[in-house]
Amino acid sequence: MDPNSNGVYFADVYKKLAAPFETTFHDTRGGLELEYITGEQAVTRLNEVLGVAGWSFRVLEHGYHEEADEVWVLGELTANFGGTVVNRQQFGSQKVKRSRASSTPLDIGFDLKGASTDALKKCASLLGVGLYLSRKEAPAEPAAEARAEPLVCEECGEELKETRFKDGTSWSPAQLAGYGRRKHGRALCMAHYREANEAKRRAAQALEEAPF
Repeated sequence: MDPNSNGVYFADVYKKLAAPFETTFHDTRGGLELEYITGEQAVTRLNEVLGVAGWSFRVLEHGYHEEADEVWVLGELTANFGGTVVNRQQFGSQKVKRSRASSTPLDIGFDLKGASTDALKKCASLLGVGLYLSRKEAPAEPAAEARAEPLVCEECGEELKETRFKDGTSWSPAQLAGYGRRKHGRALCMAHYREANEAKRRAAQALEEAPF
């Protein structure tokens, strides 16, 4: 390959890897609504852009986190860009699924597979696959009349405070109140907002697991 064309080649490949997906999925974790793709979508994108022989993935380490009751995996993705080989590593995790009757794990192998898929998707995101889904946007400011209301948590009565996230973005008290009203019908502090999200998630999961 002509060295002068490397920049154009890499830009073209990255554009194909990072292209938006027509179908995505949604979940709520840690009080935040997430948009994500499946492992199958990530693998298909890598196969289509790099070729089935143009990339590989392996598990470097794995273990169990007792306090969180989850398995974890450290994975490594190796990709070949026209003769240039790059490696990307990321951790993935999966909650251990247990029997409701005995609390024993149902299938640790399946849980490790889920953690491996999580690690693969995170590694692939470092090459651009689905990376745009990690972009966090703060909810819009509520109307002026809504901002005039006392900005306190309707669960505990505490004053709402600005919430900062690890990526540097933040939600003002007015934005936090507006998001809580839209999702749960009441203004909530971040702690109770996350509790409400978790309660909704557990209710949905219980409904899915109901034997009928």
